[in-house]
This record gives sequence, C-alpha cells and structure tokens, in this order.
Amino acid sequence: MAEQVRIYPKLERQLGMMERQGNVPAVAAQRARQIIEALIRGEGSSASGLMRAKSDRRVKNSLKFNLGQGFRLICIKEKKTITMMFAGDHDSSDAWLDANTRKRPHRTDTRMAVFSVARPWRDERSASAGTKRYGRSSPEDDPLNREIPEHLLRQVFRGLCAAG
Repeated sequence: MAEQVRIYPKLERQLGMMERQGNVPAVAAQRARQIIEALIRGEGSSASGLMRAKSDRRVKNSLKFNLGQGFRLICIKEKKTITMMFAGDHDSSDAWLDANTRKRPHRTDTRMAVFSVARPWRDERSASAGTKRYGRSSPEDDPLNREIPEHLLRQVFRGLCAAG
C-alpha cells in the first residue's frame, strides 16, 4: 500500500482546464479528483477505479484510471509513492505515454503537492489485541479520546491558570 500521493503541478492545470470546458471533460475532471482523494484516504486502487492491473509497457510502473467517455488519469507507482502525472482524453493520454516512453517523468525537481495516505484506525493485529485488552472496538470507546472537563484541567494546570 502506498504511503504518499504526489500530484504533478501540470495535472492540476489540466484538471482546471477540463473543468472549464464543461460537460464530459468536467465530469472526467471531477472523477479524477475523486480518485485522487480516494487514494489519499487509503482506499485501494481497484476501489478507486483502476483501469488496468498491469503497467503500461511504454512507461514503467504506470497505471491508468478510466474517467469515463474516453478520458484517462495516468499515474506512476514506485515503491510506496504514487505520482499523479496526467489527465486527458484517450488520444492525448496515448501521446503523453508515447512522449515519455522509457523515461522517468515522475523523477523531476519540480515541486509537487505531497499528501500522506491516511491509515485506518487499527489493523488486524491491533484490532484483536485492543478488543481483548480493553474490550473496545472503536475510537469512540477509547477513554483517552473523551473530552476532559474544564475543572479538572484547571486543577492539573493550576499554576498556568493563576498566572493568566
């Protein structure tokens, strides 16, 4: 599972242009943003709408997402990082892949927006340990997650409250 999602700045401009075009490109841009958000939330790529399970041969480790009506979102997954690179119609996506054949377009000095992928609250090992040890099954049941009354905070931090 990926730990980081990076967004190439040109992709943001492409999505903005697609949104301004209206109708089909705007819907495709909205779908691309949903896929990016789903990946940042930690949902699997197949749940996000992955089109091909295998990498495109032209660019190593590239993945294509189907945005509908012939539009594609292209990203490159390397180690624990997914770099969102390009969005466009089928022909422009094909042209981008051809132009970047046997290259590493994600390895650039360009500043990208970087997002850490959200982790679920518990994994399977901690789920069974937490339930056995404390009898809880969700964050809401966690005693450390409750709000602390103000009078207790004032007792604990008496010196700080008196100074102010």
